[in-house]
Amino acid sequence: MKYKRIIILGGSGSGKSTLANRISIYTGYPIYHLDNLLLNSDWSQKEKSEWLNICKKEFLSRDTGVVDGNYGSVLNERIDWADLIIFINVPTRRHIFNIFKRSFMVNIGLEKRHGMEKDRKDTVDYKFFKWVLNWNRSHKKEMFLKLGFIKDKKVIVTNSPRKLNIEKLLNEEA
Repeated sequence: MKYKRIIILGGSGSGKSTLANRISIYTGYPIYHLDNLLLNSDWSQKEKSEWLNICKKEFLSRDTGVVDGNYGSVLNERIDWADLIIFINVPTRRHIFNIFKRSFMVNIGLEKRHGMEKDRKDTVDYKFFKWVLNWNRSHKKEMFLKLGFIKDKKVIVTNSPRKLNIEKLLNEEA
């Protein structure tokens, strides 16, 4: 396969983990969910000073992998590592719908959240809701600016991750 180190970016509820799971199943590459690596079981953040070392230990030293999550303080290192960057660009209403749907379906046991530890409850508290509500306004522009400067890597922006043809994408010729 042409691409071996893939990062997936986008707001909460955009479909990052679902797409990462699809790619991992197709390729056999290990999958790294940053929420599991950088958050505690109660959804609080681990010390930011530890984040880079955690990423180095888990995947930045590896030749293959699929990583989903944003976490701006370790984004540059992930971009340097990656050979394919996928940004999922969906409207705020989709983010909101998906986080509530996910939380409901996971908490009643009808779905498993990709990359979530067994003991962790999926919650949507006010702080998280507000974060999701404002993500497109406050963080998407920064993300597009950063991605716009990348010239030596494949960058894909999709508004429909479910329709992304993984086989075609990962096997394309330059």
